[in-house]
Order: sequence, then structure tokens, then C-alpha cells
Amino acid sequence: MNNAPFQSYNEQLQQLTGSILTMGNLVKEMITTALTSLTEKDDVLKEQVRELDRQVNALDRSVSEQATMMLAFRSPMGDDLRFVTSALRIASDLERAGDLAKNTTKRSMKLGDYAPATVLGKLHSMVEIVASMLGDALTAIETRNPEQAIAVWKRDKQVDDLYHEILRTLQEEMQKHPESIESATHFVFATKNFERIADYATSLARTVHYVTTGTLADKGVLKAAKEETH
Repeated sequence: MNNAPFQSYNEQLQQLTGSILTMGNLVKEMITTALTSLTEKDDVLKEQVRELDRQVNALDRSVSEQATMMLAFRSPMGDDLRFVTSALRIASDLERAGDLAKNTTKRSMKLGDYAPATVLGKLHSMVEIVASMLGDALTAIETRNPEQAIAVWKRDKQVDDLYHEILRTLQEEMQKHPESIESATHFVFATKNFERIADYATSLARTVHYVTTGTLADKGVLKAAKEETH
């Protein structure tokens, strides 16, 4: 990073964006691996997630350094300034999402043979939406597309609905099979982790909306967007 002041402004901006995108794609890989670990319970998967988490943490520090350098040696304006100052929050959201994926993988090792067929299909659907939300949020960051950011935000309700369906089913299973309560509880927390990752993807989308429009995204913005689609 010592040569950062000697890079062109555009090069620094592209490097910062690239670091964030790389970080996000690593988190997406962590999410997929965490889901797999719930049924395969493989120590190799656990170590893969640990290594990915180390890379995410290193990129988190790198983003902080790059943003600080740009603010110290450049004078970004408009949406560039909002992007650079928001980079720390973006990286923080991604780092926390990665931590949740790592926690899910750790919990999977405590499940034993527990793999509730009644919810696995819904969980896979839920995580597929979560991963697509994160992927689209990253694309919105790269292209600075506020419409795509709002589209990510809209899908958060789909994740919430599936989460509550899974939760209700697991609660019913625990009532019918008390011996599975401990394992089912770990599964509940793992599912909650994925739901929280969707919240972080939504946070990324709201940040993109702010960066590109200068307007804080609130429920009024989302409501207006929904009305436009009807």
C-alpha cells in the first residue's frame, strides 16, 4: 500500500472496488460451503471456511487502508466521496456476514446425524435467495446501480418468510421429538445466521442507494419502488 499515493485516482478507485468485490465473492463461497456443511459435516469444509475467513479479514483491513489513503491523498467528490467513506461500512457488513457463515459451519459439527428432511428443501431455497441477494448487491456496487440495489432489498421479505416457515416446522419437530431438541436448536441458529446474512446484503443495497443517489434508503423509497412496478 505504500505506493498508493503514486497510483492514479482511477486506479485507486478501481483497486478499492476490486477489493470489496473479491471480499464479497469469498463470502458467497463461505455461504455455499456453510450450507453444504449442514448435511456433510466434513472437517475439510470447516477448514476451508476458516481459510476463506482469514482472507476476508485480510481484505477488510486492506479496504480500510485503501479508503484512508484515498481520503488522505485525494479529494474525492460526489458519489466517489460517498463510496470511499462508505467502503468501511461495506467491508464491515461483508466481514460480519462471513463470520455468520463460519459460525454456521462450526455449528454443523454439533449436529451429528441430524438432517431434518422437512426443512432442508426450504433452507436450500432460502440460501439460494441469500446468495443471489449478495451477488446482486456486489454487482450494484460495481455498476453503482440504485435500481438493482432496491431489487435486492425487495427480496429480503422472501428470506424472512422462509425463515419463519422453517422455524415453525423445527419447533413442531422439537415438540414431537424432544430427544432432538439440542440438535434442532443448533439448526435453528444456523438458519438464523443465513437470515442475518440476508440482512447484511440488504444493508449493502441500502448503502449502494445512498452512494449513487445521495439519499438514505428508507421504507418510503422501497414503497415507491414497489408502486412503480405495479
